[in-house]
Amino acid sequence: MARQMASANVLKHELAVTVRKKSTATTYKVFDVLADLSGHRGWGGAEASRLVSMDAPGGPARTGTEFTSTSEDAICRIWDSSVVTEAARPATFEKVTESRLETKRKGTPAQWLLVHRYEIEPDGVGSQITYTCRLVRADALPGPLALFGIPVLRSFASHEWAHASRAGLLRLVATAETNPRA
Repeated sequence: MARQMASANVLKHELAVTVRKKSTATTYKVFDVLADLSGHRGWGGAEASRLVSMDAPGGPARTGTEFTSTSEDAICRIWDSSVVTEAARPATFEKVTESRLETKRKGTPAQWLLVHRYEIEPDGVGSQITYTCRLVRADALPGPLALFGIPVLRSFASHEWAHASRAGLLRLVATAETNPRA
């Protein structure tokens, strides 16, 4: 990854969300959809935001593959620089992402470091997919994202994050189950 976060961390501890989904697709099909970075634009990426663009090398992503992307959600526009830190077919796909985000309403900037991990286990003829996203470092929690910094409201914010992550995971599952190439 080209850039390095050098600013202070406003988090007292990392934040994480985990969602799970069963699929009729095999572990190999699910992994292959994840490793095909060029295909992520077709299904939107499994994270909480909507993928707008991606610049990635061709072929299956392997450990060490670097790529960039842009995305947005209801709150922010996001510019990501990612590296695949684990690609163990068919069981595990993990990437570390440095995100630069800007709120849509006021343009308030922030930089985050996230770890996205997919664990894919056989489940009968299909698979069980577990997606965990960890927010490891943040230099700011702008706008509505400030809810993560307020203990009494953190569970509400985490619930919304899980809901959005679950929607992304459902898109991944649908693609793996219907994609004949996978």
